[in-house]
Amino acid sequence: FCIPCKRWQSVNKMTAKETELQREMHEMAQKTAELQEELSGEKNRLAGELQLLLEEIKSSKDQLKELTLENSELKKSLDCMHKDQVEKEGKVREEIAEYQLRLHEAEKKHQALLLDTNKQYEVEIQTYREKLTSKEECLSSQKLEIDLLKSSKEELNNSLKATTQILEELKKTKEQ
Repeated sequence: FCIPCKRWQSVNKMTAKETELQREMHEMAQKTAELQEELSGEKNRLAGELQLLLEEIKSSKDQLKELTLENSELKKSLDCMHKDQVEKEGKVREEIAEYQLRLHEAEKKHQALLLDTNKQYEVEIQTYREKLTSKEECLSSQKLEIDLLKSSKEELNNSLKATTQILEELKKTKEQ
């Protein structure tokens, strides 16, 4: 192949690579949406569990009050149950706090991963754009050079024609 053809091929390859990178970025965006949907589902599930636990706590408190009114003799036992309930609430709160912390950490990791991936793709795309620009400038330079060569060839052809014409005239003059 000629050098300009090779360069056009290189530009076409780089354009194809940029298209591929854009496709990959689109896939990453889809994966990101899927992960966000999963995260939302998990968050909703945990919120449901939390609601159930809170309802259970409320129900237990109500039962505790009823038992206290009905059986004053069982006060000690009820006090123990109340202490247990308080501990349970504390554990539930700790679990909720732990779930919230884990959820927050997962969101941070997810965001960091997204940012890192996006930065990597942006750097790659920028590199390919710079290469593409460089190749385009090189092609423009070569095209200008080819135009200059064509112009020089045309001038040489015109000079050759003029010289040939002068030689013919000189031959005619010599023959006479």
